[in-house]
Amino acid sequence: MVGRKKNTRQLWRYYWDTIEACVPPEQVLATLRAAGFSDVRRHIEVKGTSILAEYQASKSL
Repeated sequence: MVGRKKNTRQLWRYYWDTIEACVPPEQVLATLRAAGFSDVRRHIEVKGTSILAEYQASKSL
């Protein structure tokens, strides 16, 4: 995917900087558990070419 708009380079730099700064999934799961959540899990939804990862957990009130 290559764009010819002047901001394309900046958008890709932001994209890769964001990926590089991501917290590993195991750390997110551990933090949720440490905060008292149970049934902690990571769900990955793949539809077409987009991938969405979400974190799910339960907490008793």
